[in-house]
Amino acid sequence: MKKMLLLSIGDIKNIKREPLLVFSLFGVLILSVIIRLGLPVLHDILLTYASFPLQPHFRIIVSLALLMTPLMIGMLYGFIILDERDEGVLLFYAVTPITKTGYLFARILAPIIITFLISFAVVLLQGLVVWKLNTFLPVAVLLALQAPIITMMLASLAANKVEGLALTKVINLMILAPLLDYLISHPIIKITMLIPVYWPVKIFMEAESENYWWNISVGYVITLIWLTFLERIFRKRIE
Repeated sequence: MKKMLLLSIGDIKNIKREPLLVFSLFGVLILSVIIRLGLPVLHDILLTYASFPLQPHFRIIVSLALLMTPLMIGMLYGFIILDERDEGVLLFYAVTPITKTGYLFARILAPIIITFLISFAVVLLQGLVVWKLNTFLPVAVLLALQAPIITMMLASLAANKVEGLALTKVINLMILAPLLDYLISHPIIKITMLIPVYWPVKIFMEAESENYWWNISVGYVITLIWLTFLERIFRKRIE
């Protein structure tokens, strides 16, 4: 625990040095406030001038805002790892009591905890969509598990921060998976179900449906498959 605390103190210093990292940490909370204040106004404007009611789509919008949490936190920690790799810090950890295994554990656990906590902050701040603790808790855990997927994807596939910035554009496209499924009913779109970030949105959208626990089960299985696969690649990369 003490080792992880030392790593976290170092993370705070890294985050404070980079304004982009600070925005990554608090941007989702700002987005939640914008949704709470702006969506009702936008709904009234669209209803008045375009006869388009936005309110029926509030839930998907809030769902995508929730999905931004693991994406932003995952990328935040991905860039921290890329920074440490560029500076040769990983070699230092290998010969300290932290060890590479401890480093890997800390880099996976930290984004999980932060994403889990911020997810609850987001759903509390948005104030537009009704939610229940017992149905949101599994969603929050599943959202939290998406963060290390993004972290390991970025740290494993990018050789440096420049490549990392380019890769983030591709990773951000993953948010289209649940949106495409929401907008298009064609069967071929169901291939998006193989992407792990699809499932937290799917479950949050259908929290009251009879398929709730089935969606939870499938979502966790697909997420754990991705986590296992990326963990092996990530471990080889840092070694």
